[in-house]
Amino acid sequence: MADGVRIGIIGCGGMARHHGRMFDALPGARVVALAEPSQSNLDRFILETVSDKTQLPNTYADYREMLKKEQLDGVVIVTPHNQHFTQAVEAMQAGAHVLVEKPMVIDTEDALALIEKAEQLNKVVSVAFPGPFTCEFQYIRESVAHGDLGQLSLVTGVCAQPWIQHQKGTWRADPVQSGGGNLYDSGAHMFNAMLYLTGQAVTEVQAFVNNKGEAVDVAGTVIMRFANGTLGSAAVSGDSTIFEQGIYIQGTGGSVKTSIYGGTMEHWHNGKMVKYPNVPVTDSLQANFRDCILGIAQTPSPALLGLRQARLMDAIYASAASGKPVAVVAD
Repeated sequence: MADGVRIGIIGCGGMARHHGRMFDALPGARVVALAEPSQSNLDRFILETVSDKTQLPNTYADYREMLKKEQLDGVVIVTPHNQHFTQAVEAMQAGAHVLVEKPMVIDTEDALALIEKAEQLNKVVSVAFPGPFTCEFQYIRESVAHGDLGQLSLVTGVCAQPWIQHQKGTWRADPVQSGGGNLYDSGAHMFNAMLYLTGQAVTEVQAFVNNKGEAVDVAGTVIMRFANGTLGSAAVSGDSTIFEQGIYIQGTGGSVKTSIYGGTMEHWHNGKMVKYPNVPVTDSLQANFRDCILGIAQTPSPALLGLRQARLMDAIYASAASGKPVAVVAD
């Protein structure tokens, strides 16, 4: 790794370009290969994310050819949700660690199999939820763990945006490729935040969804019970006129508000706002992935978090289909 860790990217759409720009500016890492069937996506990725045009990444239409020909330390997976599992397994079998976009997989069985394969091959699987890599999320998680909020009573999340207006006709609105609708797409950030910040799995849910004439859910509400008895609620809307979102956590000793992505925070302790909280210094998820590959860091967004979310989403959709509460499988 004299020239830094060697990164390959599977899928070169808009989110992949974000990863590409971050890796391009990151010392000690270089994107050396891209796999994408669309030549226009490859061209745009290189144009917008590669600053040194004398060192262009090798490009492939088939990711399997990339994995066969390239010696990669890490692979970033930015493809439709139903492709994540197979691509992650094959990347690890080719010798690479994996950074996979959310959701990690689209069912519990695949989540368990992915964790088992990662353990067998001694590979890192990091899930690219931005929240756990932010100083706000890590501050809140530590505050909850240390009891600064007292006994948690309530966790509430909301995510409302004009989702269907932008995703109608795309793979995200195809239940086969996406695994679900807005709850599994933008809503995934909200559910992940609720799981990560509390440090708790959910044990029971009651869910209602509304497809609003589409093949996938556009709106939904979920009530939930966490393992420690904390109650929760979540609401997702995919046909709002503006983007609104956030997480509220209330305990007997205080409360916090934050974005589902991190980046903002209010902390109230014993009735007073904490004006200058001592937040930790954190790295970007791309820098963390580099350091995980080098063996000098651990991911705050491991495959266990992806498993908890897969179990939660399986239960949410089962509850919505049956109209009844559904127990969530424990860790």
